[in-house]
Amino acid sequence: MGKTSKTFFPAAVALVSLAFVLLSLWSPRGRGYGPGGASLEASGLAASLVSRLAGAVEGVWRGYFSLVSAKAENERLRTALARHTRFITELEEVRVENARLRLLLDYKERLPSRTVAARVLAWEPGPFYQSVVIGAGSEQGVFPEAAAVTQAGIVGRVTEVSPGYSKLLLVTDLSSGVDAFISRNRVSGLMTGAGPGKLSLEYVRKNEDVRLGDAAVSSGLDGIFPAGLALGTVTFIDKMSMGFFMRAEVSPSVDLASLEEVLILLDPPVPLDWLRLSPDIRELYEKKGRRN
Repeated sequence: MGKTSKTFFPAAVALVSLAFVLLSLWSPRGRGYGPGGASLEASGLAASLVSRLAGAVEGVWRGYFSLVSAKAENERLRTALARHTRFITELEEVRVENARLRLLLDYKERLPSRTVAARVLAWEPGPFYQSVVIGAGSEQGVFPEAAAVTQAGIVGRVTEVSPGYSKLLLVTDLSSGVDAFISRNRVSGLMTGAGPGKLSLEYVRKNEDVRLGDAAVSSGLDGIFPAGLALGTVTFIDKMSMGFFMRAEVSPSVDLASLEEVLILLDPPVPLDWLRLSPDIRELYEKKGRRN
């Protein structure tokens, strides 16, 4: 743009000067194409060229300012688009969160226990130890060994409590254990953590009827988790290993990798009447009582 204007302006000035010189030589008495006519023809041609050059220069400058204006407008529109895109993203996030919280609230209404909802604030993931910190503590009624759940199933249990925060041990932690059974036929076992995204159903005899796709739920016998809460789905069975028990891998019902909110059960499960559940134990207690 700079080189173009430097070329146009000197040429325009030279042609305007030439036009004035030729016009000064023109005689009003001249007729036809004598000296005066020739001067008029030349000056007209020069004026025409100057007019065209001036129009060209004006067009170039108008184009330049139009481009500058268009660039500014594009930048403004680009900024507005980015702002609206962020707004749409935030609205979508709010929509997804509302849908998730609505499911959690509906599930809360169906639970027999009082609950408190808490947001996951921090992760302490590792290859063996898996826990999270939540934004609810003793001031909200949370206590050690309280169960943590979502509408999808069991998350874990509380291991540490402060006034405003708590730490949850996830069911996938290697030190975690939940008394469980297969929902289809009540085959019992112990559900233990096997690392990120994995569970293992232990102490199930090889002759028991366990199949791929079977749903595993809590039995309620551990005194922490109420009976019937989802734990996961059987994805692998190995009955060829050494020993009396099969090896069964289970995929957790809860996607712990994307965990954002949990419900803490504030009412411990009702203690089980072991004497009613097991007549053999009742008989042993009665015999012991007669001996004493």
